[in-house]
Amino acid sequence: MVKKSLLVLIMVVFAVGGAFAQNSFSSMAKNTITIDVGPTIVGFAIAPAINMVGVEGLSGSGKGVAGQYERQLSGLLSVAGRFAYLSTDLELLVKEARDAAPGVTVDVNAKTDMNLTSFSGEGHIRFYPLGDTFFLDGMVGYAQLKTVFKGKIDVNSAYGSGTKTIDFDASRDYLKLGAKLGWRISFGKNGGFTFEPSVGYSYGIGMGDTFQEKLKKELGGDAPDVNDIIPLIENYVFIGGPRVSLAFGYRF
Repeated sequence: MVKKSLLVLIMVVFAVGGAFAQNSFSSMAKNTITIDVGPTIVGFAIAPAINMVGVEGLSGSGKGVAGQYERQLSGLLSVAGRFAYLSTDLELLVKEARDAAPGVTVDVNAKTDMNLTSFSGEGHIRFYPLGDTFFLDGMVGYAQLKTVFKGKIDVNSAYGSGTKTIDFDASRDYLKLGAKLGWRISFGKNGGFTFEPSVGYSYGIGMGDTFQEKLKKELGGDAPDVNDIIPLIENYVFIGGPRVSLAFGYRF
């Protein structure tokens, strides 16, 4: 009995919302342009996150932004196109002394500059079950993550000295899928200034060789193991993972 009552209530809510949405569609504002500062906040948080983790010799900063255009198709349905950008610059300094043999010390000084940048283009379809404000959003898109490593390693010991340079860059493409729920809050009678908070999750399906495979092809046996690091960056920061959006814009 409870389940039937709940089902009836849900059907009534959707029916009322649909009737209201269709009746008001002809006069409603149908275009919305927003700028999302969610990636900007992520960029600002990179330096504090590094300090919190406390990796010695590692420093960095980041920046990002996203923009979206939405077009209302009916009182219940809209489509949107979104572009997002996120980039971080990291610097790693390593100074250490290693014992190569009894009485022989090897001094190692290394500096590596790293840049990771992602671009994505997304297509969204939104459903407004109550005709306005609250929405459910489904997404499919394309993303690219580009990595650049540049630096050098200086080695000095009683056996001699030498320098090895690092110059590696690679990119990987992804199919993006995602969903979110949010609220479109307009402060005018029919459009005007708009605020859109939302939460969701994105998932990236990598295409082609992984970054570990690319490193092996480039550096051979000297390739570092990044299988524990790069997937975390891909799945939870640049491409996929939980997403919080704080978008500001104008509806007209």
